[in-house]
Amino acid sequence: MKTQIIQLEPHDDHISIRDKMNWSKTPRVLLIWPRRRRVDLSTLDLKLLQRHAINLGSELGLVTKSNRVIRAAAELGIPVFANNLAAQREAWQPQKRSQYKRPSQRKNLRQKGAEFNRSEANWRKHPIVRLGFSTLAALAVLTLAITFFPKAEITIEPERRLQTVTIPVRASAQVQDVFLSGSVPAQTLTVYLTNHRSLAASGQMAVPAEVARGTVIFRNLTDLPVKIPAGTIIRSSTDEEIRFTTLEDGEIAGGVDENIAISVKALIFGERGNLEPDMLQAIEGELGLWLAATNPEATTGGGDSFVSAPTTRDREELRDLVMAYFYAHVDEEIQKEMDAKDLVFPESLTEAEILAEDYEPSEGEPGDRLELTMRVSFHVEFARETDLAQLAQSSLSASLPQGYSPIPESLQFNPVSAFEYNLPGTTSWQMRVEQELSANISAIKVAGWVQGRTPEIARQRLEENLELASVPKISITPSWWSWLPIAPFRIDVILK
Repeated sequence: MKTQIIQLEPHDDHISIRDKMNWSKTPRVLLIWPRRRRVDLSTLDLKLLQRHAINLGSELGLVTKSNRVIRAAAELGIPVFANNLAAQREAWQPQKRSQYKRPSQRKNLRQKGAEFNRSEANWRKHPIVRLGFSTLAALAVLTLAITFFPKAEITIEPERRLQTVTIPVRASAQVQDVFLSGSVPAQTLTVYLTNHRSLAASGQMAVPAEVARGTVIFRNLTDLPVKIPAGTIIRSSTDEEIRFTTLEDGEIAGGVDENIAISVKALIFGERGNLEPDMLQAIEGELGLWLAATNPEATTGGGDSFVSAPTTRDREELRDLVMAYFYAHVDEEIQKEMDAKDLVFPESLTEAEILAEDYEPSEGEPGDRLELTMRVSFHVEFARETDLAQLAQSSLSASLPQGYSPIPESLQFNPVSAFEYNLPGTTSWQMRVEQELSANISAIKVAGWVQGRTPEIARQRLEENLELASVPKISITPSWWSWLPIAPFRIDVILK
């Protein structure tokens, strides 16, 4: 009988196998499993393939050595062959399905109970046997009580040491990271200070209060009459800032040397307007081409009043006070901007840079008090605490004694030499670093040394095996118990 042989691939599933079976036109379809690889098909997949073969009018057979597939084929009645040749020669007989055996009828519960409750052996009823079992039970309870009931607390103070080393340090703005050789970055801090102060003015200055007045004779230089309007300006021949103005209109008759007298007053206040005779001779404007002028008599009436005004000495004194304040408080301001252990280089502080200097009143103006508002900046170089701590910790870790660990927050570092500025931008000094060390103690080992022992023996063993600063303290609960617990987890070890 013709047989369609289908060689399966490891990646095939029941869907791809169905597609391959669709091309079959023979009454038998033989699926051959790969030799060294398996096709992942479940019992349900084989059932679906069997139904599909029936729908195609074919009989399904398998060639496989997989025990799992063989068992599934047996349940479904699918014939399985050892190889392709055996499938061609042998008859396709379906494998027998495993028969389900129905369980026998259960026995009566009373009958089964009677069979189960057999009579107890005589030796188990003997008093000595029962006493022995009772004693074992009591010993078991006592053992549990000894193991879990007592509790101990051991307080240990490990020995401490002081680790010290002196290292050279160089700080430079060119360094970006901390190096074990001693190089750390140098930082620059700029602080700004502002101060406002005032003091009483010690000087006086003249303030113009009254204007000078007088009479000016205007003389005609032409043959024509000339009108002189009020407000005509006449200047001093020696000081152009001293100017007078006419107070009324006037007109000179035509003819050379004709003249007229007109009252004038100074345009500036103060004694500067009091001029000697013949000092007003310059006429402003076009009238100066036709007329000549002079004051035959001195101008009078100009006066000054004296008021308080700051002197140059006052300004210098006030400035010195403000600068003294800046230099007295610059260190305090620097500390506010830095961490407590940041290290400032003493000679790196620059002179104050003046950013603003405002006086009130301005120079040359009157005032009872002189006020000064000044803003300055200072620059200082320093090394950060975090960088110095990192360098110190690295140096100490390199020489840490075996069996000891550093105590947290015990690290200290301080300069022990003068700061040197041999290279531009580089500061060098010697730094002493130190930290406290504590002996390493394992709580598990401590419990192992003392478990089940009396407090005296436990202390002796601890002092023999550990580096301690004081005698260990041992407390047992309950207090009347004389031995430490056998179970290590019932022993609490406290390290001071």
